[in-house]
Amino acid sequence: MKILDFEKDFETIKCLICGGEIICSPTDTQFGLIGNALDIDAIKKVYQIKRRDSEKPLIVLFDSISRIRKYGVIIPNRYEGFLNKIWPERLTVILPLEENSPFKLLFNRNNIAVRIPKHEKLRKLIKETVPVFAPSANIQNEKPATTCEECKKHFENLISYCIKGKCNSIPSTIISLTSNSIKLIREGVILFSTVEKLIREI
Repeated sequence: MKILDFEKDFETIKCLICGGEIICSPTDTQFGLIGNALDIDAIKKVYQIKRRDSEKPLIVLFDSISRIRKYGVIIPNRYEGFLNKIWPERLTVILPLEENSPFKLLFNRNNIAVRIPKHEKLRKLIKETVPVFAPSANIQNEKPATTCEECKKHFENLISYCIKGKCNSIPSTIISLTSNSIKLIREGVILFSTVEKLIREI
């Protein structure tokens, strides 16, 4: 597994992502397996590598709210102020999709889990390439990797590249905004009480 650096190898990383490669990478939470979220072959590949349940959706990372909208993700008016205030942050939000969203066909779903990560270099990568999926760097039901060395143990001969760096071992908090009320799916780094407080303040 070749070790890459966000600073020194940025152009190489961009080319790899656009070329359909999957890369172990630090994110704003755990190490993840990042890849082109608009490439159906890359999507299929990450499910195979992780031995992931096909019914378990992927989180997609974006660099901005305007880019989220560009790809047909619906941001309810009542929550726009909240999302503008909290992102970028380690909060993943499930949102509905428009009929013409490419993700509706790619993921065969009516909604999508999205996040603007609190990781500047990752946001820059997405801004200059494409939205990326980023499931945790592990075989399903195994402990997530926290370093490139651990990524190599999990994925030797399956993934060729890892970006070095540090990350948080706690996953993002996931909420759903697909109905009239906010719903907690998973509490992670961000406390749900903090989310509720911010929404009330908007």
